[in-house]
Amino acid sequence: MIYYNLASYYDELVSDYEYSKKWADFTKINISGNKILELASGSGEITNILYKYGYDILASDLSLSMLKRLNNKYPYIKTKQIDMIKFSCENKYDGIICYCDSINYLNSLDECKNMFISVYNALKDGGTFIFDMHTEDRLIEFKDEFIEEGYINDVPYQWTINTIDDEIHHHFAFYTKEKVLQEYHVQKVFKLEDIIKILNEVGFNIKVYTDFDYEGIINGEKYFIVGGKV
Repeated sequence: MIYYNLASYYDELVSDYEYSKKWADFTKINISGNKILELASGSGEITNILYKYGYDILASDLSLSMLKRLNNKYPYIKTKQIDMIKFSCENKYDGIICYCDSINYLNSLDECKNMFISVYNALKDGGTFIFDMHTEDRLIEFKDEFIEEGYINDVPYQWTINTIDDEIHHHFAFYTKEKVLQEYHVQKVFKLEDIIKILNEVGFNIKVYTDFDYEGIINGEKYFIVGGKV
């Protein structure tokens, strides 16, 4: 996902340090080794926590606007523009992470497979891939339109979420004095069994957690997939 108008409001809209720390702690528990690649890093809140934990971390994103914001906030963190659907790396990593339901911005299972192959090839033997994704419960949650309204730096905004078939649609509107800035995001909700099947085909051993704390598959907002490279 390329962020255009949203990049400058991103932190104020979604920043949650305690939640970001949960992701970082989950990473610390499940990845052995020090060298980490983060895909779809956004503005780097999770990245910075992991950096402070002592990890040698490279933050990557497709959006140059988000990477610029990350560089401004945390100039000591290494960054690189990467399209996570298909990439290659000169270096191998102990762990690769992709959080904040970023995988749901992929459009198809074929794109997921291309991503998983790229990740597998970029990991050291015995390395770990961790990502989270929406559960299908989220489609039910947003069947009735959800609207959030407020102010960011004195700019009124509206964030609307609704589901259409197997997709979650986000509409952002920022009402500046000069004009209305709008951005649309679409997230595809994949079936867990389809994702696990592809991961196994690529060569990963899989563990599934629900909402950070629960090993296994239960009702919740997010699945956390921990894949080990055999």
